[in-house]
Amino acid sequence: MRLVRIAAGFALILIIVVGGSAGLILSNQARLVVYVLASIHKRTGVEIIPRASSVHLSTHLIVVLDQPQVIENGHEIVKLKSLSATISYHSIFTGTGLPLYRLTADSPEITLPVTATHAAAVSVPRPGTPTIDALQDTLHSLARICWRVDTIDASVRYADGVPLANHVGMVAYRTRREPSRWRLGFSGALLGARVSGAQFSGKFSLGTSSSSRPGEFGHGEVWTWNVPLEGIEAEGFTLAGAVQSTLKYSLRDDGSVTGEIDAGAKDLVLKSARLAAPQDLGEYSLHASFDITDGKYAVNHIVLRHVNTPILSANTELVGPESEKPRLGIQLGGFRFDAAAVKQKLLSVRHLPADFVSMLNRLGPGKVTVGDATLSAALEEIKTAPLETIRRNLVVTGMIEDVGFTIPSDTRLPAVNGLSAQLAYSKGLLTISQGTAKFGNSSIHDLVASANLASGVEGADYKSSVGMDADLAELYPAIARSLELYQLQQRDRLEHLGGRVQVVVTASGKLSVKTLVPPKDYQVRADANGTVVSIKGSPGPLKVSRGTIVINRDSVRFDHLMLAATGGDATLDGTVNFVKQGFILRDVTLGLHNFPSETWLSLLVDPSDFSVSGPIGGRVVVNSDPKNLTNMTPEGKLTLAGGNVKFNFLRSPILVQGATLTMHRKEVILAMPGSKLENQAINFKVTVADYTHPTIRIDATVQKLDLEVMNFVRMPWSPAMPPIHFPVPCSGHIEAHAANLAAFQMTDVKTDFTRSPMGDWHIYNMSATAYRGKMKLELVGRAPDNWIHMMGSATDMDPAPLFMLGGENKQSPLLGHLYLAADLWGNTDTNFFETLAGDMTITVRDGTLNKFTLLSRLLSFIDIKNWLSAQIPDPRINGVPFKTIFTDFKGEGGLFYTDNFALKGPVMDITANGSIQFGADMLDMQVGMFPFDTVDWVLNHIPLIGERIGSGTGKLVAAYFHVSGPISNPSIMPQPISSVTNFIKKTLGMPINIIRPNTIK
Repeated sequence: MRLVRIAAGFALILIIVVGGSAGLILSNQARLVVYVLASIHKRTGVEIIPRASSVHLSTHLIVVLDQPQVIENGHEIVKLKSLSATISYHSIFTGTGLPLYRLTADSPEITLPVTATHAAAVSVPRPGTPTIDALQDTLHSLARICWRVDTIDASVRYADGVPLANHVGMVAYRTRREPSRWRLGFSGALLGARVSGAQFSGKFSLGTSSSSRPGEFGHGEVWTWNVPLEGIEAEGFTLAGAVQSTLKYSLRDDGSVTGEIDAGAKDLVLKSARLAAPQDLGEYSLHASFDITDGKYAVNHIVLRHVNTPILSANTELVGPESEKPRLGIQLGGFRFDAAAVKQKLLSVRHLPADFVSMLNRLGPGKVTVGDATLSAALEEIKTAPLETIRRNLVVTGMIEDVGFTIPSDTRLPAVNGLSAQLAYSKGLLTISQGTAKFGNSSIHDLVASANLASGVEGADYKSSVGMDADLAELYPAIARSLELYQLQQRDRLEHLGGRVQVVVTASGKLSVKTLVPPKDYQVRADANGTVVSIKGSPGPLKVSRGTIVINRDSVRFDHLMLAATGGDATLDGTVNFVKQGFILRDVTLGLHNFPSETWLSLLVDPSDFSVSGPIGGRVVVNSDPKNLTNMTPEGKLTLAGGNVKFNFLRSPILVQGATLTMHRKEVILAMPGSKLENQAINFKVTVADYTHPTIRIDATVQKLDLEVMNFVRMPWSPAMPPIHFPVPCSGHIEAHAANLAAFQMTDVKTDFTRSPMGDWHIYNMSATAYRGKMKLELVGRAPDNWIHMMGSATDMDPAPLFMLGGENKQSPLLGHLYLAADLWGNTDTNFFETLAGDMTITVRDGTLNKFTLLSRLLSFIDIKNWLSAQIPDPRINGVPFKTIFTDFKGEGGLFYTDNFALKGPVMDITANGSIQFGADMLDMQVGMFPFDTVDWVLNHIPLIGERIGSGTGKLVAAYFHVSGPISNPSIMPQPISSVTNFIKKTLGMPINIIRPNTIK
């Protein structure tokens, strides 16, 4: 019992102590957190500032920091969702709280102190004991902080925000048994642009313990998988697939590293638009071992295999990597093989791409020798000038003997036989010798070339020569295929080639990779006798009956090149000399005789833009302008005896009899006198004053002209025409004795015009006689939106025919003498009348307003029998005669307003104000009708001034109406006198206000 009481006493004391400690901790948790964070800051220099914190009691004390900021040197280095520190009670009371039992980071966002573009520039620690010492110091520092670190779902990005990895998990820990050895495990996914989706994991052991291997400081393995192959592209072919690798290493206590790497690529696929379908390449593997010490970096026993077949072996060694002049040595194994034997071996390998199998099947007998390739040079030279160093130090030889192969059928080239050549490269000197080959009926022979590349490609001396005998008929399918492949314009015009061409080429000079430099000395001589060219649409084949083309470094010479075509022939002679400024033409002479223009011109110019038919003859001599070599000075004349000329801006072709194209220096004139356009006589001339700065001047005189024969002329409300391709500025002058625009007839038409390459146009100085009167017109058009600005006038014109142009009216509603001035604009791409805007003034004198719907309805409201007399005809039958009609309209969006319409006549006066909607054919107007003796009565009823002006007769009553609705069928509403006071004042005051403004308001 006594023992029980003692135990109970101790238990009670323990409970009191533990409870008191817990209470003490809980009551001071904020101080405790500050204490622990201050200890971490003191030992590591890292400051942790949490947004909030909490303390939890368990077997250990757990401090949770919510969204803490981790700052080093004033910069936030990581963002966390939470940071949990597990602390032993013992370390709190006996030390500073460190080392922590466990440190757990939840969803940290780690920012590396380097940008993505500079990541490759981060230096790698060199092997040696200083690296091991630095690692040990890092491990000791970590040991002073905690026993275990856990990272959950971390993300890593560069300093510039570019993501590197996510879902990174990591655990690093040490045990009480081996406190100096750290074990590390990690895994995650990469997010880089070219490795997105790649996975990685690894495990390391760093530090020493009693169980460590002698001399070993650490070892580990790293695995990667699902690493995509991206960005590997050559000649339009793209390689895709996935790579996995395993790297094993051992880190010695002297800092040296040894190990090996095994990598495999599976699901390799070759993609290209030139392939019918993606090609499966099978599997490849790579094995290599490495040995990195302070004095040498070596990668040895490199073996690349396809399935289980070795295809490449190599060794590399970098000696003295940290010295002032490290040297790199590379050795690739050479081999010799019989083409037919290798062909059979490769065909026995399964799952080869179909294109590769096809290539092997096309390979014929022959032998190929590739010598060993060796390279040894200073690393600094390779870094600073890799190509130059390889040129100076590489040694390799090769030979091709009697190799034959068939070229893919889609190239349409004949099989190659007897391809032989020797190749050698030794520290800068490249030689190719004894090159010969045959393909079908054509052959290459005497191929010899050499180049001294010891000082680099730039400026290297070379010499070469080759001869070729080409059968054009046999090579034509391949030439046509090449034209189609490269999508050359007018390629479909070439129908056939025939004959043979003997070509001999010699060249010598200096190579250049910076610019395209012609050889110092070269000559290409082609004998084209008997060559036949067939062009689609031509009257027949073009035969080169004789002639030679000689190409030298400074010139090209055409020597009596005679071309014969059905219906005519041509000759070409002359020399083209090349100079620094370009080239100089020396008496390049083109002679034509009965040459079929419609066929050959269509090869140079799109017939839809400009076409000519008929035989052309003449002679043109072209020389370069000595003052400006970029310009040519043609001299000569070509004649079109009979035929037609079609411009894209004309509806019909111009029938010509003796058109001439005269060229004198920079001026070009196409004259077509005595021609016809739609059976009307026309003189048409096109002048280009300076073809180097082309502007076109057109002068035309025509007997009778339908203006719509010009495709860009149309009524503003007609459907838009397709755009006309005319890429140069154009101007001109047109005169027509008679002309029409649709049904509108004119005589003595004269106008000037301009048109810009963008399609903007301007018609000005236009004058004409139309319907007894004179008219003037100016039009400005904007090509981008097809808005048109119209400014014009008409003087003393008969309006009756204008109302009858549409053919709907049998009788004109208006007779008289029309005077019109207008300034209007509108959009011809949409409803012209709905966009119409501007102003116009209309005056008609000494005429009659004939009976029409609106007038008839207005007259029906008036009892006019009381004021009709024998001298005044009944307006209901004969219309309303007038001395003048005057009005002006202003508006926009198709809605035009007038407040001063006035008809003055012996029968009655009519006034109106209101609006007309042209697009919808609607009107809304106030109309007043005043019999000839009603004025006094009206004036009597105007306040203030009426009693002074009127005499008070007032026996007749004026009529006032509100007219609205469709113009063709308006509705009319009579208005009481009281509602039209302002209307009367404004109407009757108008003549006074015109003389003295604001007299009546």
